[in-house]
Amino acid sequence: MESIRRSDSFAVSGEGFCSSIDYQVLTLLYQPIIGDSAFNLYLTLMNLMDRQTLISEEYLHADLESLLNHKLDSIEKDRYKLEAIGLLVTFFAKDSFTYEIKLPLSSRSFVNDGILGQYLISSITKTRFKKILKIFKIAPPKKHQKYNISKAFNEVFPALGKQDVLQETNLISGEKQRFVSLNKYNFNWRLFNDSISSDIYDVNNLTEAIKLKVESLSYVYGLDELIMKDVLIKSLDDTNHVNIEYLARSARYEFERDTDIKKTEEIKNTNVNRNTPTDPVEYFKSVSPIQLLNEIGDNMVSVADLRTVERLIDEVGINPSVVNVLLAYIAKTKEGVLPGYAYFQKVGQTWKRNQINTVELAMDYVKHLESRRNAQQGNYYKNKPKDVEIDWLEDYINNMD
Repeated sequence: MESIRRSDSFAVSGEGFCSSIDYQVLTLLYQPIIGDSAFNLYLTLMNLMDRQTLISEEYLHADLESLLNHKLDSIEKDRYKLEAIGLLVTFFAKDSFTYEIKLPLSSRSFVNDGILGQYLISSITKTRFKKILKIFKIAPPKKHQKYNISKAFNEVFPALGKQDVLQETNLISGEKQRFVSLNKYNFNWRLFNDSISSDIYDVNNLTEAIKLKVESLSYVYGLDELIMKDVLIKSLDDTNHVNIEYLARSARYEFERDTDIKKTEEIKNTNVNRNTPTDPVEYFKSVSPIQLLNEIGDNMVSVADLRTVERLIDEVGINPSVVNVLLAYIAKTKEGVLPGYAYFQKVGQTWKRNQINTVELAMDYVKHLESRRNAQQGNYYKNKPKDVEIDWLEDYINNMD
């Protein structure tokens, strides 16, 4: 089909309606790139949707011309801009269109995207770009802060026993993908990039989100740059784009493939020979998830536990070093047996709400929780049998005092 006709019908569907933050992102970050007419087209299409069903009535493109006071060829050009920038997906069949509205990225994801951030700078200049960023920045938490002591759901409501797991799709969701940067993890991007032939994949096409995921997977599963090169190549889809789901699955496969007797011995020897910091803060900052889980699990590291670490970093958005403290603390409270992801997610979200984003704050928070637990349960931990204690963690907790 060469062009839209005024008599062609269309309907609009979407994921949900924009929040006030979404409007701010659209106005200050997207609009300088797509222009005001494309911006108005996006808002008009969204507001045609029914707020209950998130599906509009069927309209003609002649109606859209009247609403926007623009000619159809101009509307079509604006539509292309929305499609290209990820705000709209267009479907066509039998002279009828369906416009699927996509919610905007968060300000962080937008700015860190290798393409969108650069286009915004070229549109408004670097000086204005820096001014705009100040609007979206948040003040860092105070070091000496109060703790949220509100009760969690499971502390108030009784367990229901075994229930069917609900997995529903096509529900309203304004949640944005969170990306956590591994500031102290030295991934050799030069080696990684040089190892990939341009005939196979152009590394310049890697977005910030993909780069952070590559670093995260390398960190969690202990995969070096050359193995991650193979992981990335295996994750390319039919259009030669990196599929994040395939990327993560391929990394987990590489870890499982290498977790044989030889690999276990290598991890064991590494833990024995490495110079473990005596300071607990430095320990949790320097230890890798594999090394930590290896100590907790008596030289056994499961891909399920590493998958939990991966999801805590990527989905909950917890600092990797703080995840180490969380793992150690839960291992202690659960007598060395790590629960499933759902439990970690619940606890992790509480830590996230309390802005526990550094090892120092995490250690202080652990002391706070231990103090409250001991006050509630008396001398239980003092009288607990020695064979169910994790000695190395007990030593670190004792050193906090």
